[in-house]
Amino acid sequence: MKTSTRNGAIAGIVAGIGYFIQSVMGLIKPQTEVFSGSSDYVLEVVFIIALLANIFALMGLHTFAQTRYGKSGATGFWLALAGTFLILVSAAATLAAGKNSLGILFLIGLFLSFLGYVLLGITALRSKVLPTWAGLALALGFPLSVLLNTMGGGILYGLAWLGVGYYLMKQ
Repeated sequence: MKTSTRNGAIAGIVAGIGYFIQSVMGLIKPQTEVFSGSSDYVLEVVFIIALLANIFALMGLHTFAQTRYGKSGATGFWLALAGTFLILVSAAATLAAGKNSLGILFLIGLFLSFLGYVLLGITALRSKVLPTWAGLALALGFPLSVLLNTMGGGILYGLAWLGVGYYLMKQ
């Protein structure tokens, strides 16, 4: 296994744990538009850590699969990476401002990530780069986490990355 794939696997597990914790915290005490307490800041920091780890997890997955999933997989990777980065920038600005910031970047990031993860997951399924469950987790995890956001959708996304990270670790 290449070092970057192993590091990506560890990052996937960290991202999964981060998304899981952030989603559970958000269910217990939802984050407010303008931060009203320390829990809002902690929630945003956990989200930023998960996003940063997610970027490294994507890079590890790409290192693992890039020679086998062709141009559509690479396109999905770059879209998901760019989208996740834009969401990360918006989250960092939100943390610094103590309120929702750079909403347009967040929305563009959501759109790019949505397209990227669906394309990446479908390509991984078709090329059999990942097991069926992992391809489905990539293709459906992000869209479901957005759709089920206020109902703990991040828990599903966290579990998806935990699973993908674990799979990469075993390679």
